[in-house]
This record gives sequence, structure tokens and C-alpha cells, in this order.
Amino acid sequence: MLLALLLQVAATPPVPWLVTTKVGAASTATSTSVWSDDGKARLVVRCDAAKEKIVSIQFIPRGGFPAAQPRPVSMNIDDNGWLGANWQFPGSGAFTSQDAIVTTLAAQIAHGKAIKVRVMNPDNTPVDVTFTGPPTDAPVTRVLSACGYQLGVVPPRSAVPLATPTAAAVTPATAVEE
Repeated sequence: MLLALLLQVAATPPVPWLVTTKVGAASTATSTSVWSDDGKARLVVRCDAAKEKIVSIQFIPRGGFPAAQPRPVSMNIDDNGWLGANWQFPGSGAFTSQDAIVTTLAAQIAHGKAIKVRVMNPDNTPVDVTFTGPPTDAPVTRVLSACGYQLGVVPPRSAVPLATPTAAAVTPATAVEE
């Protein structure tokens, strides 16, 4: 009886777009995800909050990918055209954390009903999967908020101050004429 119950729990698919938070010693990760319609890949929106707060969009296929140089990943949400960029392939999956790309994709995903993803895997073969979008924008908005992001707004980053060059003052008396 106990074995039957354990097998039933193990066979229960995870709740799509459930927001989870994992607290570690040095960081907190808040994420929401969904499995593809065919169960072959997972689409994740994740906030990693440590010294810096970073949101990423991740694509994780069953069996993973080998580590590789950045490769093309494209999304088509509700048949509104393909949005593509090179994503990182650190091993196991692919991700992007570029603020402008994440902002655009997160807003599209939050309101999307059918999310198609095409990944050119490290073997140069396409991986095509479809995901069902969240019922509302709430899960994606909660993940973004955990990192101080707002849905549809590129987050401001503190710019590194430019060094002020020390130059001698030029006066009309010291200016050189050509």
C-alpha cells in the first residue's frame, strides 16, 4: 500500500507555474517553471538573489545539453513572430540573463498561452518544444519582484562611474592654432 502511494506521488507531474523559493547560505533562488507539452523540456523563469540580483530565462531538456559556446534560441509566443538571441550553454541546459532580453521574454511569457521554443543544440540540430503559458501573469511577476524587477521594465543597473580625465585647462592664450 505504501509503495503504491509513493509511486502515485512520484508519477504526479509538478504543478505548472508554481512559484518556489529556495534559501541557501549565500543566496536565495525564486523560480517558476512549466514542463513542455510532450514532457521533454522545462521552461524556467528564475531570480537569483545574492550580492547581485539576476533574473534568467532557462530551457532545460531532459537529458541536458553538453556545455558549449553561446548558441541560438528562439521563442514564438502566441504566433506573434520569433524572438531570438544567443543563449549560454553551461551544461545541462541553456539560459539568458541579459536584462533587455529577459525583460522582453518575461513579459511575453507572462501573457502567453502557447510558447514555442526552438534551440539549436550543440550538435547543430534543432530542438522544438511547446509550452503552455501561465494562467495569469502572477507567477512571472512574483519571480521578477523577488529580484526587484518589474514586468515589462528593463531594470536600471548602477553604471560604473567614468574616470574623469585630468587635463590642463585650455585658455585662449595657451590654445594652439593650426
